[in-house]
Amino acid sequence: MMDKWLDSNDLVPYDNQVGGHKFTKEKPLLGLLKHKEGYILKSVEGGTKGKNEVRFYEELRKNESLINLRKLVPLYYGTVTLEINGLDITFIILDDITTDMKKPCVMDVKIGSQTWEPGCSEKKKNDENAKYTNCKEQWSFCIPGFQVYDLSNSNLVQPQKYDKEFGKSLDPGQVISVFKTFLNLNSGYLGLEKLVQSFTTQLDHIRRYFQTQKHYHFYSSSVLLAYDAETLKNDKNTFPSIRVSLIDFAHVTPADGNIDLNYLQGITNLWTLFRTQLLHNN
Repeated sequence: MMDKWLDSNDLVPYDNQVGGHKFTKEKPLLGLLKHKEGYILKSVEGGTKGKNEVRFYEELRKNESLINLRKLVPLYYGTVTLEINGLDITFIILDDITTDMKKPCVMDVKIGSQTWEPGCSEKKKNDENAKYTNCKEQWSFCIPGFQVYDLSNSNLVQPQKYDKEFGKSLDPGQVISVFKTFLNLNSGYLGLEKLVQSFTTQLDHIRRYFQTQKHYHFYSSSVLLAYDAETLKNDKNTFPSIRVSLIDFAHVTPADGNIDLNYLQGITNLWTLFRTQLLHNN
């Protein structure tokens, strides 16, 4: 779709990626790239995973009955094939939800206690069950990674990054503390209440959608939370710039008319955490 003007020379690894595999020229099928115009390019992995994700986005674009779901995911611009390190690689082209953010704080929250899809191999099932086990069992979600600009330390000009190894070793009892770190709740800014309120509202919107949607079941899919720390003001009436988006659809399956209880439990727990542990408690 965009191969007439997309040039691989205009691409760089995506700095704000906090979950999943990182792009390298040695492993071009992994990770995200960013185009200078603000698009995200996600490589279409080999086998059924990548094709499944493309199929999801294509149906989402064409099926008008999914318009409410379409509003919850990044804008999709199609696919493009580019030469990377001598290989022709196909990419999904998506909107970057952190575009125009000066200090993007981003968290990847993988939703659901079950992150393997029905019909997968026993090895895949066992591998998934061994990851983030305690957090998934207690919270029905886990945190593969996040980055935050620490507003309580003016000497830090780069975001602090917490990768998947941090998430895998995270004790479930520390999850609330991790969200407080991500949200800069120790910074004392008066605008923090509006920040938490905005996220709580967006998560409730997603929760309400999953209370009724019976088109897909989502496995190993994430909610991406993002806000611009630059817009967090010492003013209790100012709403900071935030974005919340569903991402990662390689393991989406047909719902066959059934509610996705696995996802609904995870997103409900995440919303409840914000509503009861973070809102009015900073």
